[in-house]
Amino acid sequence: MTFHKITSQLDLLHQRGWGWQLGLAGVGLISLGSLAAGLAYRGKMGEAYSPLNHFVSELGEVGVSELAWVFNIGLFVGGLCLVCFLLHLGKLIGGWLGALFGLAGLACGISGAMVGVFPMNNLSPHIFWAMNFFNLGLGLMVFFSLIALFGRHNLPRWLAAPGVLGVAAFAAFLYTPAPATEEIDTLAAAHAMMAAPRPAVWQMAVFEWAAVGSVLVWAALVAGVLLARTKRNNPDGS
Repeated sequence: MTFHKITSQLDLLHQRGWGWQLGLAGVGLISLGSLAAGLAYRGKMGEAYSPLNHFVSELGEVGVSELAWVFNIGLFVGGLCLVCFLLHLGKLIGGWLGALFGLAGLACGISGAMVGVFPMNNLSPHIFWAMNFFNLGLGLMVFFSLIALFGRHNLPRWLAAPGVLGVAAFAAFLYTPAPATEEIDTLAAAHAMMAAPRPAVWQMAVFEWAAVGSVLVWAALVAGVLLARTKRNNPDGS
């Protein structure tokens, strides 16, 4: 498929107002895949999964997580859905700011989707894509919050609030110093410690879940606003 055909399809998506559908689909696929894998999970020490002391990526660890394939497929397909949603949102924002936002969303969404392609079993590429996602996710949330507050668009400005919460969650995961009891300064080091008895509450895991959860909630809220607008503008469903 040529670049022209891809952009034509994105224009058609934008014109028909389908971006919200892909946004909700992406959030749903990632959330349901995580829930299913979490409920079936039994760790290396026979423990159940808890977001208080297990990392998100552990749900996709082949050979440990029983439904790793469900999580990884959900993350990959859901991530691609969110890429289309973010490109659609960039179109709605419009202008050069919208174009930059769309490019940032493209990079962030692809990075998240690639985490499903390279689960923890392939640790080096997994960490590369995961850290790309978290760093780009922080930038995306800052960018959107500023656009929502100060930009020229027809989105409700209260959407800056979930964006700011996303900024706080991503920043907490990336930049909050670990307490002396954890002494972890890289995601790789955290993964290396997973075989040891883990604390009841692992700060880094909690912050990671907060970051992932915040961006999913943000996407769901924005998609919900677009859904309400579509129904208001087309009450007959046409």
